[in-house]
Amino acid sequence: MKRWLSLVLLLVVALLVVWAGYQGYARLRALEGQVAALESRVQAQEQALKALGDRVGKLEQEVFNAPSPPLSLPEVPKAPSAPAWPYAVGVVVAAVLLFFLLQLLRGNRGKEGAEGQGSSGQENHEASRMENEGAPPKKE
Repeated sequence: MKRWLSLVLLLVVALLVVWAGYQGYARLRALEGQVAALESRVQAQEQALKALGDRVGKLEQEVFNAPSPPLSLPEVPKAPSAPAWPYAVGVVVAAVLLFFLLQLLRGNRGKEGAEGQGSSGQENHEASRMENEGAPPKKE
């Protein structure tokens, strides 16, 4: 019985090897078919590129042989200038605002100076009157 079992087992292994070999062969044939299709596509594209290259060469030859006017720089179109009035209005408005700001600052300084000079102004007036009457000048 061992002998038949080993023969059956050997036969199964042989069938598996044959089946695997056939599958490999079938895949190889399929890949060869794909490679042949790709080669034919590459050859067709190569021929198309050669034809395009010939056409480009003919066009270049026609361009170089065609008479052309002498090369010169094209005239630059004049760009429309921006209006100047917004800038003038802006400068005038800025000057007026600066004037009012300075007047405001002077007005505040004048008030502070008037308050501080009110008492000192009286002292100066009295000192100058006393000097006019003959008193010696005040030492500070």
